[in-house]
Amino acid sequence: MKMQCIIIGGLFLLANIHFNHHNAMGVANHLPAPQENRVIKKFSPHPYFDFDVPRNVTTRVGQTAFINCRVEQMGDKSVSWIRKRDLHILSAGTAVYTSDERFQVIRSEKAENWTLQIKFAQQRDSGIYECQVNTEPKMSMAFRLNVVEAKAVILGPTDLYVKMGSIVTLTCIISQGPHDLGTIYWYRGSSLVQPMELHPNDPSVAYPHRISVELKWTEALTSRLKILDAKLSDSGNYTCLPTSAEGSSVMVHVINGEHPAAMQRGCATTASKDKRLSRIRLLSAMLLLLVLWHGVTVRASPLPSQRRSRLSEGGGPPPGRKVITNSPAGTLSSSSSSPVSA
Repeated sequence: MKMQCIIIGGLFLLANIHFNHHNAMGVANHLPAPQENRVIKKFSPHPYFDFDVPRNVTTRVGQTAFINCRVEQMGDKSVSWIRKRDLHILSAGTAVYTSDERFQVIRSEKAENWTLQIKFAQQRDSGIYECQVNTEPKMSMAFRLNVVEAKAVILGPTDLYVKMGSIVTLTCIISQGPHDLGTIYWYRGSSLVQPMELHPNDPSVAYPHRISVELKWTEALTSRLKILDAKLSDSGNYTCLPTSAEGSSVMVHVINGEHPAAMQRGCATTASKDKRLSRIRLLSAMLLLLVLWHGVTVRASPLPSQRRSRLSEGGGPPPGRKVITNSPAGTLSSSSSSPVSA
C-alpha cells in the first residue's frame, strides 16, 4: 500500500512538471522579442517620444542652436516647448508665444520632428527646455542647452623660436564649459595640418609620424601638435581651431643658427632703448649749454643803469663820441668832450 502511494505520487509529480513546462514554453513562444517590441510600438495608437536624439546640446555664443524633439504617432495631438527656468510657454504647435524673435519652431513635413531654433544664442539661453505633447496625462521630455563662450589657448609665447632639427610641441587647451566641445583642428596658415610619417631611406618602412596630433579630454579639452626634426619649411602661423570655440594662433620660427632670433630681437630692442637714452642725454646737454651761454652773455652786458652810473662817475666816452642819454619826452640830449645844454 505504501509502495502504491509512492508510485502514484511520483506519476502525479511528473505530470505536473510536464504541464508546467508546456505552459512555460507556450508563454515564451508568445513573448515578443525586443525587435518585435519595437515593431508593435510602431503601430501603437498613442504618441511616444523617439529617444534616439541628442538631449544635451552645446553651441557657441552667437551661433544658432537647434533642439530636436521627435514624436511618433502624433495623431491629432500637438507639441509645445516650455522653458523650464521660468515655465514660459515658448510655443504651441508652430505658433510662438514670446516677443523674442530669436525663437522659432520648425516642423517637418511628416510632423514627427519639432525643432526649437534659437538664433544668436546667448549664455542666458542655457538651461532646460521641455518638449510636451498634449496627451492626458501630458507627456514631456527634457533637453539641456549649453551656450558656451569658449576660447582656445595655446600655451607659451605667441612667437616661438626653435632651432632646426629640434622638436616643436604646441599645446592647445579649452577649459571653458563642462560639456562636450567637439574636437580641435590644427592649421598652418590656411592648410589643415596632416600627420606625416618619417621615411629616411626606404619608403616601405613605416617610421613614427614626424607631425602628430594628440587629443584628450580630462578636466579640459587638450590637443597637442608635435613636430619632430623641425625644418625651415615648418615655419608659419599655426592655429588650433575647435569646432565649438574661438581659435588661437602662434607664430613658429624655425631658425638655422646658434643665436635665436628672439635674442637678436631682444638685442635690437635694447639698442633702440640705448639710442633713445643717448638722444635724451644729448638734448639735456645742449639745453644746459644754452642756459650757461645765456648766463654768461647776461653777465658780460652791463645794464643801462650801470652804464649811466659809470658816466656820472667821470668815466665818459672816448673823445668825439656822442652818447644819447635819457631825456624828457620829445627832447634829445647829447654830450661830447664838453657838456652842452639841451
